[in-house]
Amino acid sequence: MGWRSVFIANPARLSTGGGRLQVEQEGEAASVPLEDLGALVLESPQVSLTVPLLRELAENRVPLFVCDRRHLPCGVLLPFHAHCRQEKVLRAQMGLSRPFAKNCWQRVVRRKILNQAACLRFLDLPGAEELHALASQVRSGDPDQREGVAARLYFSRLMPGRTRDDPTSRNAALDYGYSVLRGALARSLAAHGFLPALGIQHHNELNPFNLADDLLELFRPQVDLWVFRNVSDDDPFSPEHRASLVGLLHRRMEIQGERHTILRGTELCAEGFAAACREKNPDLLALPALISPDG
Repeated sequence: MGWRSVFIANPARLSTGGGRLQVEQEGEAASVPLEDLGALVLESPQVSLTVPLLRELAENRVPLFVCDRRHLPCGVLLPFHAHCRQEKVLRAQMGLSRPFAKNCWQRVVRRKILNQAACLRFLDLPGAEELHALASQVRSGDPDQREGVAARLYFSRLMPGRTRDDPTSRNAALDYGYSVLRGALARSLAAHGFLPALGIQHHNELNPFNLADDLLELFRPQVDLWVFRNVSDDDPFSPEHRASLVGLLHRRMEIQGERHTILRGTELCAEGFAAACREKNPDLLALPALISPDG
């Protein structure tokens, strides 16, 4: 599991040699062992790279993100058939019962709301107790839409007087961070043999990452906490902000009482989902918990 993220914001030429990422920029060269890479993000439109590098990134299961004109990640390179039992995993995924999927979604929503409560608490904002109460009300499949009720309460505390649709620096930062984590989750799911397009709750036929979006709900408060501690709407959303959001993959979170990087957490979520599918037991899901950024 890599522990470094590389963010390319300026023109560069990327290649590989000796198991290393080779970067040439403005007449200077640098290199990073591919085994150390957790993610590679290409923001500059003036980046060229070689096919051998793409191959080695895929073989080493390093997600490669490309960004659009707004600097948001718009594509990711994923490993193909990286799991030794791909067909068995896919058959299990496609054969999941609706009750099983609904029970999984109940656990995801409940943990998401608890993480939102923790985020408000760490930001010294009101609303954590109400969110805890909503989390306890989530039923199988969330037919009462506790997730939506919690989201309205949560964002009204995070950004009073504003909405997620407003063109602000914080909203841009949230979108960017979510996109990075979405790609990391898609990479982990593909590496474990899953088809990211087949979700348990999200079922958009035009979305190739429905399953990643299901599990992303668990990680969103990780992004929210960083953004509302570090980004102000009075300042532009800068390349430094974007690089830090990529680096968020190496911040800590907690799963089953142990602390891991968020990137490792995406792996554990994929492993937990695999175990839950195999045993038909939603309790085997690995659900990340938000921890204090100062702890």
